[in-house]
Amino acid sequence: MNSIENGDNPEDAAAKWVKKNGDKVAQWTKGANKVSGDKITLGYVAWDSEIASTNVIGNVLTDMGYKVTLRQVEAGPMWTGVADGSLDASVAAWLPSTHADYYKKYKGKFQDLGENLAGTKLGLVVPAYMDINSIEDLK
Repeated sequence: MNSIENGDNPEDAAAKWVKKNGDKVAQWTKGANKVSGDKITLGYVAWDSEIASTNVIGNVLTDMGYKVTLRQVEAGPMWTGVADGSLDASVAAWLPSTHADYYKKYKGKFQDLGENLAGTKLGLVVPAYMDINSIEDLK
């Protein structure tokens, strides 16, 4: 059973994960500069995956010495915020397709650090016991 299933909020669950997986975090941050007092604001959309990943990254950055603020926004304002500097970063870019228009619109106004979830796909699913094989079957 994970921390959230035990009743933890996402922030506490992420902090426990970072603490439990210190060896992984140390490997990820190997060679990174430790800082003191620097502030970072991370923007995220309130999707479960982004709440989780943003909280984990926030905890890692906090352990590195940053004062981290998490700001929940919608996708458009998230991209605008990173592009105009009102947000320092986001790990919630759904690329290459879902946020492709935002990527094109703001290209050159942010630094792309690469994928954080390779091979992910979007889609609709239903339980196996249902006799539905297409969107049309939902009518």
